[in-house]
Amino acid sequence: MNTKLCLLSLSVFFFSNIVKAQSTLDVIKEYYQKQGLLTQKNSSSDKTDIIILNEDNSKSLGVNIVNIQQTFNGIRVYNGLGKVLIKEGIIFSEKNAFSRNITIAGLKQSKAQFSEEILKQRLGLKEAVNITYLPDIYFENNGVFILAKELMVKDKSSSDVWYVVAEAETGEVLQKINQTHYCNFNNISDNVRIKPGLEPVSSVEINKEYKTLLPPGASYHVFALPHEAPSFGSRSIVNNPWDQTASPEGWHSDGTNNYTNTQGNNAYAYSDQDNADTPGYSPDGGSNLNFNFPFADGRYENPMAYRDAAITNLFYMNNKLHDIFYRFGFTETARNFQTNNFDKGGIGNDAVRAEAFDGSGLNNAFFNSGYEMMVNGTPFSEAPRMQMYLWDRIETANDPIIRYQYNSPASMANRPTAITAGADFGSLLLSGQAVTGDVMLSIPDEACSPLVAGSMNGKIGFAKRGTCSYASKVKRMEEAGAIGAIIYNPLSVIPFTMPNDNTVGPINIPSIMMGKIEGENLMNQLNSGVTVNVTLNFDYKGFKHSSLDNGIVTHEFGHGISDRLTGQGYNCLNSAEQMGEGWSDYFALLLTARPGDTSGVARGLGTYINGESTTGGGIRMVKYSPDFTVNNYTYAKTNEAFNSHEIGFVWATMLWDLTWKYVEKYGYNSDVIASTTSGNARVLQIIMDGLKLQSCNPSFIDARNAILEADAIGNAGADQCMIWNTFAKRGLGLGASAGADNISDDQVEDFTVPQECIVTVASKAAKEERKFVVFPNPTYDEFFVGNIDHSSKEVKIRVFDIYGKLIFSDSRDSISKKAISTKGFVKGIYMVHIQQGNKVQTEKLIVR
Repeated sequence: MNTKLCLLSLSVFFFSNIVKAQSTLDVIKEYYQKQGLLTQKNSSSDKTDIIILNEDNSKSLGVNIVNIQQTFNGIRVYNGLGKVLIKEGIIFSEKNAFSRNITIAGLKQSKAQFSEEILKQRLGLKEAVNITYLPDIYFENNGVFILAKELMVKDKSSSDVWYVVAEAETGEVLQKINQTHYCNFNNISDNVRIKPGLEPVSSVEINKEYKTLLPPGASYHVFALPHEAPSFGSRSIVNNPWDQTASPEGWHSDGTNNYTNTQGNNAYAYSDQDNADTPGYSPDGGSNLNFNFPFADGRYENPMAYRDAAITNLFYMNNKLHDIFYRFGFTETARNFQTNNFDKGGIGNDAVRAEAFDGSGLNNAFFNSGYEMMVNGTPFSEAPRMQMYLWDRIETANDPIIRYQYNSPASMANRPTAITAGADFGSLLLSGQAVTGDVMLSIPDEACSPLVAGSMNGKIGFAKRGTCSYASKVKRMEEAGAIGAIIYNPLSVIPFTMPNDNTVGPINIPSIMMGKIEGENLMNQLNSGVTVNVTLNFDYKGFKHSSLDNGIVTHEFGHGISDRLTGQGYNCLNSAEQMGEGWSDYFALLLTARPGDTSGVARGLGTYINGESTTGGGIRMVKYSPDFTVNNYTYAKTNEAFNSHEIGFVWATMLWDLTWKYVEKYGYNSDVIASTTSGNARVLQIIMDGLKLQSCNPSFIDARNAILEADAIGNAGADQCMIWNTFAKRGLGLGASAGADNISDDQVEDFTVPQECIVTVASKAAKEERKFVVFPNPTYDEFFVGNIDHSSKEVKIRVFDIYGKLIFSDSRDSISKKAISTKGFVKGIYMVHIQQGNKVQTEKLIVR
């Protein structure tokens, strides 16, 4: 898929203006004007301008990363994004996706707001709980640009947060994209688990005199990293685990307010078991901040009895992840999650809202990243929301999960309980809650058309699977007065979790699904005129808190990292080949890697919530492993992927391979913050840097190139060939093609690497002798290859850009001293590949 952020040059640009002598914006504008990058083909150039979205001073890359957006007549141009790197006071690199042929279609009047009813109708929503209007934009539609409004719309009946572009005058919806990541971790197709505030500023402008207070001591009884989950080891007491650089006042203060519960500057962890979408219960550690609560995890343990321990673990993980990723560049100016940014740039007011037990469903986890944006000096931000659910236990025919109980007649009350399934919608009955009523057959029996009003008052509705959605059936029975619902599946003895339907809702009654045998028995009783009384009463014994699975929590937090670091920080991971799930899986794997792990340890993610042993297969197609006998997935497999999780699995597989190559070269330390030189830390840093450098809506190839660019800028290209060889092993080689960004099955894999990365044993030895020199370096208009070995063999010289594209090729006699002109080269970094017989050497060349 072609990236929407077109790279004007695959190399780097240089510009002589000193940033410190001018504002960053003035320097960039001057450069753009000199390069003609703001000139329109059909209108005066003074209508086109730029604004700075954010500046991030990257310590690892040694550059200031400035994200900018094109404007026209002072209004932002949709996806008119640019990225400028400034190093040592000069513009070092620039790329943009600016529109160069903007034609405005008429002059429209922009309404301040649209009718909520019309907006809900056009978005297919039953009820919108919150609508946020962002500044207007110009949106390209049928070849011309029209004035449009940019909105964020929260759906009350689900966890959806819709990014919407609507025509400014009429409210016609031009684009809508769901910003919530639904991480359904079940790996079984039917979802049944049965066994038989501030304007961004550059670093020179930051006020470093903010007075912070020494945080008080605190202790937490948690499954401390790298423990992945309760099945991997016991809890431990951790004292004062914060990094004071990342969390200057600890985890329970935002600089203004001090808390004794699980709330602070980086996160607020609480229970939303009533599905109110507002902070509910949170445990209190008292004045000593002692969060030591009991926990048990057995088959007959009720997880809600240990919610304090679960919420504490979720609070610990969100803060720990905040502090770890802060070390690797997810800081205030990179749009991280904090209430108070302590005058370090960024906007703030967006600590994570972490819901340890969301009452809207089971067997899932969601993350909405919110956003931070600055438009003409006005900050806009929305805090992220993490929703963690209970997970049901593995059930058998002899030990089913209790979701119902027949009360009468006796013939029904004495029947053994059958396996049932729940729903991803409606009321989730908590421990001690229940609804009881007589069962009433829906008329019509599929409940795919409206029922008579009041016909089911006080009843438990009963309908069979049919031609409409499960949610719509339950909603119709609720509207007819039902207090609960049972759907039976006439096609299978195995029931499955009923999926949600976003066009229906909100649903406020509980519902379950029965399989063919039990459902037909109940149907026969009702058709015979028997009155059947039933109680819907969910038994949660043996269920698990996903808040205790550190791998799953890290996965969710990882969505926030990839969303916030890519492009403009929101709405930039929407292509058909987007890899958000891959980065999230990868972060989970890396941070839960254990001491002593090797590349030979295959990893299954989510084994705890999946009811498996620590060596189980987990929730993905196969285990993560560089070993092709375990995991042979390559780039071409993305053509067969059904969803973003399967696409992400391939990307995470590639990153996991890369990790073990870095470990092989630089060593291993399961604690990534223990040493910045370990292979684990190095690879995490370059992947984080790649996220910052990649374009909006990147493909696999764009993301690979961003990692190569990060290595070239921050590591002088020392690991280029290692990176190339690792990606090429999985089909993401030099000739790989991503195809169109809106098509998910047109990717083409390739296993080749740049020529300079093809190294034989003999050429390795020759390279170590370093017979050849490239001079002058840096150069302006030409360079020479000198100190050629005294041999009659010809010398082959090839020049590649940092992405492996051949720029120049020449063969000459060994005695030749001919210069190589660089006048046609774009300024930047190149690799010069020199070969004479078996002797091969590659040198980096900077062209100015």
